[in-house]
Amino acid sequence: MKKFYTFLIIFIGASIGGSLRYLIGLMFTVSSGFPWGTLFVNLTGAFVLPLLIHYLHDKFHLQVDTVLSLTTGLLGAYTTFSTFTADTYKLFQTSNYMMLSGYLIATLLGGFLCAIFGNYLAANLATKEYLREKKES
Repeated sequence: MKKFYTFLIIFIGASIGGSLRYLIGLMFTVSSGFPWGTLFVNLTGAFVLPLLIHYLHDKFHLQVDTVLSLTTGLLGAYTTFSTFTADTYKLFQTSNYMMLSGYLIATLLGGFLCAIFGNYLAANLATKEYLREKKES
């Protein structure tokens, strides 16, 4: 029964994440051919994941199922490696090498920098929280 509950909570998170990704894709539809929507969801996902894992989980003592729902479910469906790969191939196929290079750099380097910033922010928030609690006691 526990595994079914875990499956269900991830399923709910994935439904929300996939729906958010679709809505953002609609918002970022442009005629330039550059996949702004995919870039946005992947960069914001790279930023939010460490915040969820390192700050919110610790601060609110979230249950494992809640963390799985938010990370594997919501963010797993929200971010998309398969769409990134398809967009990359589409830019390659159209010989748009400048846009392809920019997209690869923005996604890979940008994702890495967003993850670093998310980890930094999580650590900073946790430290401030710890110092505030220590000061109050």
